[in-house]
Amino acid sequence: MKKFQLNQICLVLTLLGFSVSAKAADMAGMEMGNAAPATIDLTLSKAEELALEGNPHIHAADDRAQAATRQASQSLSPADPTLMFESDDAGFYGPSPQQMWSLGEDLGFPGRSIAQADVDGAEAKKQTALAQDTRRMILLQARQAYWDFYFRQKVSEVLQEAQKNWKVLGAALQSRDQSGQWLTVKAIRMQMETAKSFNELFVNSQALEVSQLNLNHLFGLPHGTTYQLTGDPPLPAFTGTEADYIQKAMTVNPEIDAAKREVEAQGARHSLAELDNLPDFSVQVTGSRDPGDNGFSSYGFRVGATLPIFFPLKQNQAAAQAQDELSASRWDLQGQIDETTHMIEDSYVMAESAWRMLQLYQNGNLLKQTQRAWEATQQSYRNEQMSLSEFVDNTNTYFQTVTDYYQAQADYGKALAQLNYEVGDLPDAAIAEGAK
Repeated sequence: MKKFQLNQICLVLTLLGFSVSAKAADMAGMEMGNAAPATIDLTLSKAEELALEGNPHIHAADDRAQAATRQASQSLSPADPTLMFESDDAGFYGPSPQQMWSLGEDLGFPGRSIAQADVDGAEAKKQTALAQDTRRMILLQARQAYWDFYFRQKVSEVLQEAQKNWKVLGAALQSRDQSGQWLTVKAIRMQMETAKSFNELFVNSQALEVSQLNLNHLFGLPHGTTYQLTGDPPLPAFTGTEADYIQKAMTVNPEIDAAKREVEAQGARHSLAELDNLPDFSVQVTGSRDPGDNGFSSYGFRVGATLPIFFPLKQNQAAAQAQDELSASRWDLQGQIDETTHMIEDSYVMAESAWRMLQLYQNGNLLKQTQRAWEATQQSYRNEQMSLSEFVDNTNTYFQTVTDYYQAQADYGKALAQLNYEVGDLPDAAIAEGAK
């Protein structure tokens, strides 16, 4: 099956799965009051910038991380004191009316608020790591969407050239070979090639529109915004070893960082569980007086504490539960490290393979050779030194080779994006945004 046929199948699946999200993005853009649609000069770095600035999932994750940082100060704040004032009629408690006041404060168990603040701090760090992981995911999608748009835009240019070629050739054959109402097989073949080229151009134009809708969705831009390529895409040489990428992932991968923060949070919860069922202390200052006197006649205070009579049962179960959660989080961390290692190994192989394929075109000057061969083919056909069937085969080979070259570029770009995603490597702009 040819690649264009595969692209048609992929397009149908993409359209089916994308229709809802495209409408949702359109409605969201209307609700947010986005600016009118425009045409944007697009590069890979520009796509990353727009995704970091406009994607709503990134803003939501940042807000959650910011909200989590505000919890620790609340946990450290003491409970609000309780002020009470009481007045009774004469004869209710004694021969004369009484007035009483009290000011009480629940102190809790010493150190419990600090332990709770440790839990909140660890959770805040976890939310920050998850926000960075959201950036990582959106950047991967933005990079892949850029390369999809790049490939489809380049294919559109190739198909337009092909369609123009088939139309000119078909018209020439019809004017030379048509006899009555019957056409020669050569002319019929040209009509078929022209029809196929038109159909492929139409299908690719639909795919190109889907690519632009996907970019709008990722960037949070209004429906109808269009893009045009600017400059050559960056395709750095493939360097480094698997061990290098794995080692870097252990320090920068946000999922691993979030798993580490979860271990810290569970450790803090374990410490808190050991204080949960201990006595809670309270203190109260009181005063009373006879309304006929000028001031309060007596003062006093009360000190209270809860009685943890069920302490052994609750404490043992709470501590054991927290210990189990801590153990589970440690296993999750190890599982995340193993999974990340495996995914890097897999992505490394794919990126290296895509790089080698691209080198066949670049280092071997295959594209230049193909273009020169195409020029020679056209000249030979014009000089009637080549048969029509041979010319058609050479023409198809030329357009397919050029398309494959752009496909190799896009495949390598997406493979690099996937490898960087698995490592957790973020551009400086993403790191700076996450640190705010």
